Amino acid sequence: LSIFPAEVLNPIILYVGLVVCVEALEITPARHWPAFLVALVPGFFNWAQQVASDFAAAVCDQGVLVDGSVVASGTCAVSARSNDAWTLSPTLVAVRTFGKGYILTSIVWAAMVVYIADRKFGMAAAWSVIAAALSSCGLVHAEVVFLPWHPEGDAAYHWEIVGGYLLTAGFLLVIELAQRFNKGPNQEETVAAKEVDEEDVSTRNPSLTDNSERV
Repeated sequence: LSIFPAEVLNPIILYVGLVVCVEALEITPARHWPAFLVALVPGFFNWAQQVASDFAAAVCDQGVLVDGSVVASGTCAVSARSNDAWTLSPTLVAVRTFGKGYILTSIVWAAMVVYIADRKFGMAAAWSVIAAALSSCGLVHAEVVFLPWHPEGDAAYHWEIVGGYLLTAGFLLVIELAQRFNKGPNQEETVAAKEVDEEDVSTRNPSLTDNSERV
């Protein structure tokens, strides 16, 4: 890595990432595309947190400007990389919270959106409960793993997050019950929607159809 500068490697990594995203969308039904986009959100939060920390640390390292001259280099009221710095604003708390454990968060959020798109609200509610369980012990939205009744680090808001996921699960269960006992989509509509999506995928990627015919 010391041979190749970051300015050379970063565009290559970006290009590979874009190619992978395009390939993923080609084999994904159109109704699941929102899940793909939602899964990227926690990663953006994590990136924003790192950039904000680096920016604040760089500003603090420059010192304080007094009478046109820089004095007291590196003296900020709050350390830019400490947990206290992220509690100064609710916006900062949200950025840090949703950026922690972003890989698991992306998986859970994507699964929820997929089942919502398929109108399987009961399964989406189950994934929301899983998210609440993960949040209660710091596997997501926290820096360290802890017992639910003994939060550590910057996990002071973990009960609020758990409650949010549980409320979401309850709302999805209400929709599931309403769908079952009232005017939910019948089986023919669901099958028809699935056939349309499969036809759309085969149209966008003819190689999949050719391979299936060969088999």
